[in-house]
Amino acid sequence: MCLLHWKIEKVFTITVDNIKSNDLAIEYLRRKINNWGGSVLNAKYLHVRCCGHILNLIVSDGLKEVKDSISRIREAVKQVRSSPSRKKKFKQCVELEKIPCKASVSLDVSTRWNSTYLMLDSTVKYQRAFERLYESYDKVSSELKKGVPTKEDWSVARILLQFLELFYWATLRLSGSKCVTANAYFHEVHAVETLINECLASNDSYVHSMRMKMKVKFDKYGEIS
Repeated sequence: MCLLHWKIEKVFTITVDNIKSNDLAIEYLRRKINNWGGSVLNAKYLHVRCCGHILNLIVSDGLKEVKDSISRIREAVKQVRSSPSRKKKFKQCVELEKIPCKASVSLDVSTRWNSTYLMLDSTVKYQRAFERLYESYDKVSSELKKGVPTKEDWSVARILLQFLELFYWATLRLSGSKCVTANAYFHEVHAVETLINECLASNDSYVHSMRMKMKVKFDKYGEIS
């Protein structure tokens, strides 16, 4: 075993992702380490679940509540990036709407919420350009299988950004490979919990629904971590 090879005699904690196979592996290690006499407090705190992975699970549950809005915006972004002619038409709409931003819209990977955050962040500022595009070119809007993004979709996207920004930066800070992250854990987790609880005061049905999904997941891992 690598612990023996590295001559590590005492182990306090091991941090792993939240999958069943890791639970079994940790139980095996707990027995081994206790037999060596190298555990601390009988390896009671040996299993530490990865905070970054927990944050990913919390966000993923929340995003399920607004998946339709995200899907329509994703399809719209994919369409304007699909060919030089589409990009040209979209650029013309941006200029006609006098939108000062010059950055291009980015397409996400649907299974990675952090890329969804970056997509929405790059896209919401172009809402008027997308709307003009669909008003000016009927064929463009008719090609969207999920339909054009609605005003409600754009509103949901802006609300989502407030959530995802905190999770995005918290995950980056807790995933650093060249700096100590253990000291940042409580600060970041407290900030996430505060954000979720503050959403109780919101009258927006989407916010409340996301908040409930995230709260359930947060409390679940708060009890076992």
